[in-house]
Amino acid sequence: MLLITVLSVYLLITRLEDLEQQFQARGNVLAGQLATAAINGVLSNKYNSLVMLSEETRHLHPDILGIKMLDSHGLVLVQSGEDSAPASSINNIFEATITTIYDLQGIYHYFPEQPVPQPENGRLNLGKVMLQLDPAPLLEKKRDIVATTLILTFLGLLLTALLSLFLSKRLAKPLEQLTLAARNLRQGKLGTRVNVNASGEIGELQAAFNEMADEISIASENLHAQVDQATIELQESMEILEIRNVELDLARKKAVEASRIKSEFLANMSHEIRTPMNGILGFTSLLQNTKLDRTQTEYLETIKISSNNLLMIINDILDLSKLEAGKLVLETRSFSLRQCLHNATSLLAPMAHQKQLELIPLIYNDVPDHLQGDPTRIAQIITNLVNNAIKFTDQGEVVLRVMVEAESETKVVLKIAVTDTGIGIPEEEQSDIFSAFSQGKTFSTKITGGTGLGLNICKQLIEAMHGSISVRSSPGNGSSFEFVVELKKDAPPVSVIDSSSLLSGRHIWMVEPNSTYQMALRNMLSDLGVASHEFSSYQQVITALKQGETPELVILAVTARKLAVETVAEEIEIIIQYSAAPVLALLGSSDQEDINHILDLGAARCLSKPIKPSVLAQAINDVLLSDSNLQESDLAAHAPPHPVHWLADTRILVADDNAINRKLMESLLHNYAATVICVEDGKQAVAAVRTEKIDIALIDIHMPVLNGFGAAEQIRQQPHGENLPLIAMTADAMGRNRTEIKHSGFNAHLIKPIEEEELLATIAEFLHKEFSGEFPLTSSRQKAGTDIHELPIYDWRQAMRITGNSPNIAATMLNQLMDTLPSSMEEISRLMGNKEWESLWQSIHQLQGTVAVCAVPAFAAALNRLQLAVQNENANATESELEEARSEMQRLIHYHAEAQ
Repeated sequence: MLLITVLSVYLLITRLEDLEQQFQARGNVLAGQLATAAINGVLSNKYNSLVMLSEETRHLHPDILGIKMLDSHGLVLVQSGEDSAPASSINNIFEATITTIYDLQGIYHYFPEQPVPQPENGRLNLGKVMLQLDPAPLLEKKRDIVATTLILTFLGLLLTALLSLFLSKRLAKPLEQLTLAARNLRQGKLGTRVNVNASGEIGELQAAFNEMADEISIASENLHAQVDQATIELQESMEILEIRNVELDLARKKAVEASRIKSEFLANMSHEIRTPMNGILGFTSLLQNTKLDRTQTEYLETIKISSNNLLMIINDILDLSKLEAGKLVLETRSFSLRQCLHNATSLLAPMAHQKQLELIPLIYNDVPDHLQGDPTRIAQIITNLVNNAIKFTDQGEVVLRVMVEAESETKVVLKIAVTDTGIGIPEEEQSDIFSAFSQGKTFSTKITGGTGLGLNICKQLIEAMHGSISVRSSPGNGSSFEFVVELKKDAPPVSVIDSSSLLSGRHIWMVEPNSTYQMALRNMLSDLGVASHEFSSYQQVITALKQGETPELVILAVTARKLAVETVAEEIEIIIQYSAAPVLALLGSSDQEDINHILDLGAARCLSKPIKPSVLAQAINDVLLSDSNLQESDLAAHAPPHPVHWLADTRILVADDNAINRKLMESLLHNYAATVICVEDGKQAVAAVRTEKIDIALIDIHMPVLNGFGAAEQIRQQPHGENLPLIAMTADAMGRNRTEIKHSGFNAHLIKPIEEEELLATIAEFLHKEFSGEFPLTSSRQKAGTDIHELPIYDWRQAMRITGNSPNIAATMLNQLMDTLPSSMEEISRLMGNKEWESLWQSIHQLQGTVAVCAVPAFAAALNRLQLAVQNENANATESELEEARSEMQRLIHYHAEAQ
């Protein structure tokens, strides 16, 4: 309907515009015709003819309202009809110019009185005609057209409405029925159908809808059937799954029980094996201290090596069991990285020396030393990797490289690589070597020995530290095992005396033909504050010596393989004999004959490679600062670290159900004059504490009648047992009892087999706490209640023990103390005046660290008392003890001045 309306309006407007255009065209035509007819009259000045022309024209065309003719000057020649007409919106006045293209100049000669007009654009303008038409007929016709159009439009709209009503009844109703049926079908009423009562396309649509509904109904029935079938099958599967779950639960319980039994078995086996091994190793050590011939010594060394190998296998199996069970707990404690790595490589040095290999620990200078982590496990990883590298290398070198991969303020990521020049590993076997009990097809256990657990344990330990391990290798070109671990940084301990201060500025030569070990030595000496002059060949050193160059010390590195070469041996002999400076030899061998050979040539000292930084520093100090160059045998002959009467008047209880262990403990402790009371079970231990005077008790955990935990609990209830030091002894390397021991009545624990040093250190810790685990001599030990003035100002014997019998080092350390002592005491006095207790305590503690290694007992005792007063924040006592410390300082300064 809207379309009809728009179309009608469009046609109406178009028609009206056409009528108006026709009106305008007619007016212009009439004006033009009249102008043409008036040319002759205008030229001849026959106004009557012009009037007649006007009147005749109006007669022929009644709708002309008026005619006006003007000459070329605008003067009216003729006017007929109305001069004006009512205003109209239609332009009804038309004009036409009276003009001709002919030359009419000759005509005007006859009318000299007429002005001659000038042609314009080639035409002669004679005047113009104005004609006015009547617009009334046009307007009337427009009204008729508008009326007719409106009537026709109304009739069209009416017919359209009637047609729409008819079609809606014929089409819309069936469509509404289809829509309703589709909604019912969507709601699940699958029986819904529509009547096919229409013809044409509507009828076809209704029939198609019914067919679709039939298909949906059939599909729904099939789906329900399938769902029912699937439900039945699912129920059956659930029943089967439930049965399998029960079976799996039973299997899991059996596996857990089997794992528990395995762990129990491993723990028991550990205990049962370690207990006799404790006796074997202990009595082997005791027997080695007796007089033996060479053959017996070799037999004992074989027994000791075999026993240690057996312990390593047991430890590997136990570590693997703990790793697989997820029960391995990594420690986080402060440690020295360099000390950890050098200790690990030192243990493997004899194995490398037997094959004449260069074992090189290369630690770069930017690697931080003071870290937090588990040094035991890191050493275990290094030991495994280096041990494997030595096993599969027949000649060349094994290098342990440690470098910084990434670093922040609190953490460091270390990249550690063990590289060898051995047989290498085929690429197809590299993925299997980290599996348990696997050594690869290339490596036969008959050739190399071992269980094949080492690399698997290393991999799991590194992953437990959130690191990773990889291998690069090819047959014949050696292997490189690299692993990355992240460790926390630790604050470095307060240095007592700068280890490099005694060596800085020294003119030292370093001779090392091996470029890798030369770099390792350079880093080690740099850490010690030594900037050495390096030589890469022996001939260069000989040339320099012959030219008159004289160092203070020559560090001469030699490999056992090159020592056997005659020309090299001669060059080494020439260097030692030509050098006016002492020679410190570093030999790649642990054979005493080779060491003695170097010493016989005239070397001041000869040490085995790889060398620890502390040993190297001590050796350089001894050679440079000693009055006479001491040999290793001379140093070893001095005072033992554990005096024979150290445990005199000390009563020690040993409770162990194993007779061998009791005998071992008794023999070890009798060597230091201790009184040992041995019992077989926990009940006897409790009775011994009740009846005997006991200073410390060593109690085994696994004992009959009453175990160690029960014995400790009952001992703590005794009058004399509340503060008695109790040390647990256990062979449980699985750590089942570690937590229980910590929460029981024990003060500490020892793991079997128990090392003599560990045993004595533990006893010292609880019997002589003031010496922080050092083994004191009774002659110099400060007894409780001793007057400070009765103590020596300077203890020479103690100084010799501290410095390894080096008078020069002892004197240097005392001189350094005297240089800094006045300023340190002034700082302490200032902090005391300001009552800055925390800073005051730290300052005294730092000074104590320096004093502890200078063998000044009286001043050290005064500082101890001062620190106790500061700790209690007692101002009066602190002032008094500070004055006492100042007095002891003056005594020490006076003593030092007299000794100079």
